[in-house]
Amino acid sequence: MLLKEVGSTIFYQKKKPNPVSKLSLIALMDIFTILVFFLLLNSGDAEKIHNAKFVALPDSSAGSSPHKEVAIIIGEDKIWFEDELVGEIDALLAPNPGKVIPELSAVLAEYVERKGELSPFEKRSGLSVTILGDKSASYTLIKSIMETCQENNLRNISLAVNQVVKGAYDVQVSGAVSTNSDIGG
Repeated sequence: MLLKEVGSTIFYQKKKPNPVSKLSLIALMDIFTILVFFLLLNSGDAEKIHNAKFVALPDSSAGSSPHKEVAIIIGEDKIWFEDELVGEIDALLAPNPGKVIPELSAVLAEYVERKGELSPFEKRSGLSVTILGDKSASYTLIKSIMETCQENNLRNISLAVNQVVKGAYDVQVSGAVSTNSDIGG
């Protein structure tokens, strides 16, 4: 100990220990726990596909997750390619029900042309498309759209459905059933 004398008073100075920094692991564990829960809740298998609130998708308990691709949306009375209106269903099917739809074929041909050079895989198996059809859509209409897609080299066709997970509680997840279509060829 050092003694210091100031006036008539004696002060004792203790030597202060060097400060040792400590890392508080409790705060870090809390943050990592929150991060883990956040990642678990937001990393589900179900990918969100095109959101069309006016289309009531059918239910399915089988299939795989969809992959990113363009979408053909079948409403109650209209057909869209992505956000572009193709036309009214009655007008499109009137000339040749169950056959290729010329208006949709023109839109798909324009899309394929804009896409440019295809990879060897795309040349071999065709481009991908998801069909979001209202559950009240007729089989004839869906078959016509699939044939039109096939004619324009969009052969990897996925049909969007509400996936029903079987168990104690039925849970619906928006998804798609992927099919590699070979309609008519």
